[in-house]
Amino acid sequence: MTERTPLPGKKYKFSINIFVLLMVLVIAVQGTYLGYVVGMLTTLEKRFGFSSEKSGWLLSLYDIGHTMAILLIGYIGSHYHLPRITGIGVILSSLSMFMLALPVLFYGTADYTQEQLMQKKEAYSVEMSCDTNGRREISSQGEDCWREHHEHTNAFIILAFGQLFAGIFAAPFNTIAYVYIDSNVKQKRESPFLLGLLTSMYAFGPALGFMLSSILNGVYTSLGDAPDHIGTHDEHWIGAWWLGFLVCGSAYLILAVPFFFFPRTYKHPDSFHLMLEHSRPQVSPEDRLTFKENITLFLREFPMVLKKLITNKVYITMVIAWMFGSYLIGGYQTYLPKFIETQYGRSASMADIYSGIISVGAIAVSTALGGWILSRYNIAPRSSIICLIGSWIVILVSYIIGMNLGCSQPKVEGLTYVDYASRWHFYHHREREQECLEYCNCETVLKFDGVSYNGQNFYSPCHAGCTEYDIYSNTWSNCQCAYGNMVDKGLVHPDCGIFFAYLAVMLIGLFIGNLFFMVTMMIVLRSVFDEEKVIALSLASFITNLFGFIPAPVIYGFFIDLCCILWNRQCPNERGNCVLYDNDMFTKMFHGVNSFFQVFAIIFAGICYWLSKTVKLPEEMPMVDFPESREREYRDEEEE
Repeated sequence: MTERTPLPGKKYKFSINIFVLLMVLVIAVQGTYLGYVVGMLTTLEKRFGFSSEKSGWLLSLYDIGHTMAILLIGYIGSHYHLPRITGIGVILSSLSMFMLALPVLFYGTADYTQEQLMQKKEAYSVEMSCDTNGRREISSQGEDCWREHHEHTNAFIILAFGQLFAGIFAAPFNTIAYVYIDSNVKQKRESPFLLGLLTSMYAFGPALGFMLSSILNGVYTSLGDAPDHIGTHDEHWIGAWWLGFLVCGSAYLILAVPFFFFPRTYKHPDSFHLMLEHSRPQVSPEDRLTFKENITLFLREFPMVLKKLITNKVYITMVIAWMFGSYLIGGYQTYLPKFIETQYGRSASMADIYSGIISVGAIAVSTALGGWILSRYNIAPRSSIICLIGSWIVILVSYIIGMNLGCSQPKVEGLTYVDYASRWHFYHHREREQECLEYCNCETVLKFDGVSYNGQNFYSPCHAGCTEYDIYSNTWSNCQCAYGNMVDKGLVHPDCGIFFAYLAVMLIGLFIGNLFFMVTMMIVLRSVFDEEKVIALSLASFITNLFGFIPAPVIYGFFIDLCCILWNRQCPNERGNCVLYDNDMFTKMFHGVNSFFQVFAIIFAGICYWLSKTVKLPEEMPMVDFPESREREYRDEEEE
């Protein structure tokens, strides 16, 4: 039995297991940052006046940057020192984190003083109260519209470039680093567990990010005392959004240093990587290619490499299955907090916590456990595809069950369903027909600010007939539609005890369904030769990002918007954001779209299995079919 030993005359400071541990921590930081950005979006919108559309672009720019860089990194990684490229990516990622915190340096921590804050609250009371004098014009033509058209453009540009660079510089993390581990483990059977451990951190990290955003949202942005009479639930409260980026940037910087002390390969002198290097003619400095010649060589070789991979039937069908499977993360997990919040009446923070439970409890733990199972029982590639198909069928069943575990939406006074039009209508400017609203001039109130009294919900304090507002306690009173009583902020949701049943179904379904998700990556790596692994994994990530993660939020957002029955109009002639959904339609649409993509993932995984039975994978080929360089490496694998 041949044991792998380091190169003669060299003593390595770190083992491959240390590299795995470092990558676990790096991906944990990356996942934390990704979850933190989502958790801080509302705070960024309040601080810099971003619209929801621009916030969505901030999220998408990360995936766009990642997609732009992934193929180039894959090609470069096939020719250079993988750990050092990874280390450079970690350093540059830390710089992108510091760039995301730059607006606080240029524009300060808050944009108003104590006196200005009181003026804002007084303006709010005029805007939302029952206007018995009839002197109020369209209320939202004032401050909100001015703010939307005069937002901090420079701050948005800085954040946009920070997000774009963060995506570009993270390209080595889930490509080059994965291939380095897969190519340097002592036994191939160890690879699924180690790679599964890394992948599980993409689910565990965002949970840490949500936790960090929850903590820092409770810390005032200046890190000092907040203005008087301002609490964490006040609309003028701004959390320390910038601090989380500094934490992530510092963590990246600390973790980057060790990557420059790893060898190019841990394999013995007969390994493919070293033989490939030794087989190349020694070129003197005078004969080395110029930059222009290197670019020409790249443009000539790259299309040929891509064509070879795309025509690899086992590889490309598994990549397509992986792409459709990615909608679980890019679509379902992205909008799960919104679904829980609107469907079951949970607060935004609690919705984030429950989503984190599903991310960690189901997806992260399951992926790591599945990698261990594949390694422990050394499941063959074709058998593992069968396991993958079975687990994905469980996810499909959980989606179908989830379609029937919804709740009714809150009822709002003035909101009715018109059968002949098959749509919902809100008053139609007939508020004055209500006795308690006859003189309130509520048709001029566009902005939603829901209040409730004894189970009754109202669109705004004006629609509840409220005339008095206490700027210190942030309460409305003397509300005519509430019989002169005080109203509570927020809508009251109908009783629905089915939430924990839904949580249990999705936890169990997604836990079983993600057990063998690592099979997608394993088949991608096993269906190509060693020197093709970096570019193969990069192309797989490129396709998954371009057709999966990037369009998923847009596709899901489009179908979710179809379920909206009440819009919050910030400005005249603009729709704004949705404040109330048709819950029954939302439940079926949300899980129906997920089921649609899951079906295609299962179909292409089945096609991949059928095609794999008609060809030999590289590790199954006889030695006579290999070039001499590959023959030595695979003989060593068999001896071990």
